Amino acid sequence: SVMNPRQRRGVLLMIVAAFGAIAVFLTIVSYVNTLNRELGTYRTVLRLTQDVDPYQPITEDMVEPYEVPAKFFDEDLFLSDLASADEALSQPGSEPVSATFLHAGTLLQKSMVIPAPALENGEREIAIMINAETGVAGKVSRQSRVDVYASFQANEQSPACAIRVLTNVEVLDVGDIGSQIDAQTGGTNTVVPVTFRLTPQQALQLTYAESFASKVRLALVSARGAGTPGDMEFCSDDQLAALEQQRNDDEQNPTGPAGN
Repeated sequence: SVMNPRQRRGVLLMIVAAFGAIAVFLTIVSYVNTLNRELGTYRTVLRLTQDVDPYQPITEDMVEPYEVPAKFFDEDLFLSDLASADEALSQPGSEPVSATFLHAGTLLQKSMVIPAPALENGEREIAIMINAETGVAGKVSRQSRVDVYASFQANEQSPACAIRVLTNVEVLDVGDIGSQIDAQTGGTNTVVPVTFRLTPQQALQLTYAESFASKVRLALVSARGAGTPGDMEFCSDDQLAALEQQRNDDEQNPTGPAGN
């Protein structure tokens, strides 16, 4: 029998709907294929299952494998197993330890591990994270001699001060540049682990500075010699005293040098 106009419209709509469904299916398949091409295969990285304190050995029971798209995997940055961590160390064969405090869930980077210290009697080897731009700037390397400075903000008990914590100490190693979340601002800082060999007293002074100073900086010592280091600290009270002395000098000599 011949279809009436309403039936013909119904069949036409069904054909259009079928073509639409095919078009949507092909679009989805194309989108999935595009994502697969962009992301590629997956790579395995190590993720910490617990918090790790600074300089604590990182062992197999502290990490788990975690899959990331190959597009975001940088083999020069991330660690895929602890054996590769050992190969990345400046002292292969030594036990990898954390360069700083690491939170559970952190994806391990090569810059986050340093070799366990091999020390002589009475020595301490200690690493701290230094701002890569203001503290190192690419000029400090292994066997460099540096001064370590720390700045402290003013509080109710003391003025703001800049203090030379250590004088003319040797840098044993400078690790790979990494990133660290600033606890005060929430921003990301570019940092690098710098390792020193120190006396117990020097290690204590450096640990205090890293824990409580608002900033820790390195100053590269001249290869021609350290010279006279000068005062150990400079505080806001010193600035006030200098201004007061200048005021007294001006009152005693109101015409200034030009008046003579």
